[in-house]
Amino acid sequence: MKFISVELENFRPYQGTQKIIFAQTPETNVTVLWGTNGGGKTTLLNAFTWALYEVLSNDVENHDQLINTTVWNNAPEGTPLTASVTIEFEHGGHIYIAKRSVYASKRGVFQPRPKPELQLWRGAKDGNLEQVLNPSGRLDQMLPERLSRFFFVNGERIEALAKHEGGDDVREAVKTLLGLEAMERGVMHLPKVAQNLRRGMKAEDASQQKLNDIRGQLEDTERSIQEQQRRRNAAEKERRHFDSEIKALNLKMTQLAEAKELQQNRYRLEDQLKRTRTTRQEQEEERAKLVGTSGFLAFLPALPGKILAACEELRERGELPAPLKRAFIDDLLERGECICGTPLAEGSSHRDALKHWRARAGLAEVEAAWNQLRGTVESIDDQRAQMQDTLRGFDERIAQAQEEERRLESDIDEIGKKFKRLPSEEVVKTEERLEAAKLARDEKVAASGAASAEIQRLEGDKASLRSQFDKLEVKDARSLRIRDRIMAVEEAGAALAQILEILSQGVRRRLDVRIQELYRLVSLKSYEPELTPDFALELWDLSGSERIPAPKSTGENILLSLAFVGSLIGEAREAQERGRTFVQGIGGDFPVVMDAVFGNLDDDYRKAVADFLPRLASQVVILTSKAQAGEVVEQEVRPRIGKQYVITTHTTKTDVSGATETLTLNGNTYPYQVIGSDRTGAELTEVRN
Repeated sequence: MKFISVELENFRPYQGTQKIIFAQTPETNVTVLWGTNGGGKTTLLNAFTWALYEVLSNDVENHDQLINTTVWNNAPEGTPLTASVTIEFEHGGHIYIAKRSVYASKRGVFQPRPKPELQLWRGAKDGNLEQVLNPSGRLDQMLPERLSRFFFVNGERIEALAKHEGGDDVREAVKTLLGLEAMERGVMHLPKVAQNLRRGMKAEDASQQKLNDIRGQLEDTERSIQEQQRRRNAAEKERRHFDSEIKALNLKMTQLAEAKELQQNRYRLEDQLKRTRTTRQEQEEERAKLVGTSGFLAFLPALPGKILAACEELRERGELPAPLKRAFIDDLLERGECICGTPLAEGSSHRDALKHWRARAGLAEVEAAWNQLRGTVESIDDQRAQMQDTLRGFDERIAQAQEEERRLESDIDEIGKKFKRLPSEEVVKTEERLEAAKLARDEKVAASGAASAEIQRLEGDKASLRSQFDKLEVKDARSLRIRDRIMAVEEAGAALAQILEILSQGVRRRLDVRIQELYRLVSLKSYEPELTPDFALELWDLSGSERIPAPKSTGENILLSLAFVGSLIGEAREAQERGRTFVQGIGGDFPVVMDAVFGNLDDDYRKAVADFLPRLASQVVILTSKAQAGEVVEQEVRPRIGKQYVITTHTTKTDVSGATETLTLNGNTYPYQVIGSDRTGAELTEVRN
């Protein structure tokens, strides 16, 4: 998708018809719009989302007041009025025009609640425009609303992506990018399909009541599982909230001079504790696997001796190995002649003697199996001894890890006590808040674990009930067909859940690599980003010997969030190039429109962001004020700027002091704020090259 132009007609502060034509070439892919705070930049950002999705952000006041107030106030009663936003763009080799409009007749001071109308046209091969049916659905296929927040970015809110609560947004973006919403809905709804199918099954008279009872128990169990899942999800959401609070409090400690050194030491110990716990858990899992596969050897101390004694007895009796093989004797009898040349005529004493030996002869297969068993039995003692040695090794390493955990926990607790003994009241209060947050977090972890354990138990009950249900006697063809369908639905649900997780983690790993590459381009510090398996954006400080959480400032949060946006755009582009879209996955080259991205940044980070933005996407639209990023944008982005516009703010107020009334760009001066104007609103003026 590439924007060609956007046209606003009487849309909020933009009176009359005003149009922006965007830069589109690879070398000059940036369009900059300069405007004062409150002068119409956020309205422009919202013009895109309103035209495409009928969505206005929460920081836009009076959502119902879409028609320009000056036009509305000056119009006579009963005058039909309109406001619209028209976006012309290219997508998939076609030109599209999307127009959303509202119409109203003036009746009093207040505008009625609008009923927007959306139209979408596509350029035909003959050069004419053809109307697209279901325009909302078609636009959502091109760029889903769920992804729009990453392409139409409010810089003052984007840093939330880098916080723990942003993990849900990131996870949703990954699923939308892959087109996995349908699969996700399938995983959620297939159990209900199986439940409905079961209600249609009939059994023999004697089994019908049992079938009804099991079906009722199954439905109760499934409802209980859903309730426990809701409890677990709620506990996990609160746990993430407390994790975010704990992280913020820990970072605050690093910013307090009295606590910085202690906090750095606590970070180091906590990282060691985390790695020690991981090692211990891995050892416990390996020990469990060993017990599961070889634990039976511990219960066979006498059996090998008994088997070997039986082997020796058979050998002494000459039965194993047998002196002759049955196949050899059968060949002699069939040929009718012994190896010594004696004829073996039917009824002769020589033939009868050979038949007697045949009864004592051994089968090669039996002897091979016996020899294999004997060889295996002889190694059982060695296997058991090896297993016991391995188990002792696991036990020793686990015990060492547990001892190390206790030592580290004690050292961490001691640091907490030292914090409380410091003379700084702020440090003490912060540590108390930190302890309270950790206790609350641990409670949520316990609640989540209890819900997970209950879910596991209920899933076992469910599996048992399903097994009983499947074994009930049903003979009519319809019920047999329903049973087959239930099995297919349940298998499909399990398979879809696995595919969903595999695909989500696959794209997460690719995004993680992209984020690291992009972040390194602009980072001012030795920090390393990570998109974790639970889709949280983390930042690590690698400057010391231990990896510790980085004290993220607003600048780092914005850079990290922008790196994620850039990785998302890159993944969508590569998905189209390599044909990697899945189901209704999103592929293509998408633009990014950013409002107030330079706000609250110092000069170094403004420079880094300005250098980074042109590389973020093939088309970038920057909405900023002169005060926020004037010199930095002009210096760093100038070679990539293809189009510039000034948003002139008009106000009827006259008692305004200190206002910047003009703006000089490319050697030309443009009105920036018009004080004492005859109207209130915004006006677009293209900057001359």
